[in-house]
Amino acid sequence: MVRELLKGAFANTSFCIFDPQGKRRLSRSGRGPTSLVGRGRNRDGDGGSSDDAIIKSMQRIAAKYERNGGSEDTVLQKFHSFRQALNVASADQRLLVMVDAEEKDREVLDGTLRRVFAQPEVIGRFHLAFTDPSGKEDWKEKVKGNTTGTGIYVIRSSQFGLDGVVMEKLAVSSDVDSIRSALLSSNETFAKNEDRKVYREHVMAGRRERIYFENEIPYGEDRDGDGKIDKVKGRSRR
Repeated sequence: MVRELLKGAFANTSFCIFDPQGKRRLSRSGRGPTSLVGRGRNRDGDGGSSDDAIIKSMQRIAAKYERNGGSEDTVLQKFHSFRQALNVASADQRLLVMVDAEEKDREVLDGTLRRVFAQPEVIGRFHLAFTDPSGKEDWKEKVKGNTTGTGIYVIRSSQFGLDGVVMEKLAVSSDVDSIRSALLSSNETFAKNEDRKVYREHVMAGRRERIYFENEIPYGEDRDGDGKIDKVKGRSRR
């Protein structure tokens, strides 16, 4: 998908806006949202396009697609694995809401979570994951704190997303208001204590501590589009 958006090249980011069905492109594709407005306009002083111009472009596109469903129609987020969810939560510096529930409780719980994650103050502030019903991945091995039994766990991922700690645990029978209040309270505490990551400093710290997160896709970029990861000049690849 990345290669398709970047005309055969492979990079660590790509950006494009699609229609709600995910089939038709509504914007140009590029490395980031500056592709919406172009780099030659609306300079904000640091070489990129202004956030205001980008947001206005997004709003113009979104205005053409009216909402036609309610909170009960909200599509809940899914991850391939807890390992992935924990890592992404760390990268985005969001709390991870981990749901461990028996099959008989899932249908009712799903309806509750749809309403919770449609709340304006919740949207975009948390990641949501569910336990693997096959039981192949023991997520509790990577998390410290109270992980006994089923529940809705609010987890703070570690600096490099390899493990985490439970901030709060809720019963699977909790109602919308209880879950919403717990999430916002946990997020307020999280925001006060979580320093924003500086990309360069974070990467250097990871290298010093020899942090490695195994991916199915090899690390690096193929900017010339020849199908092979480019060699990094002046540094041997480990």
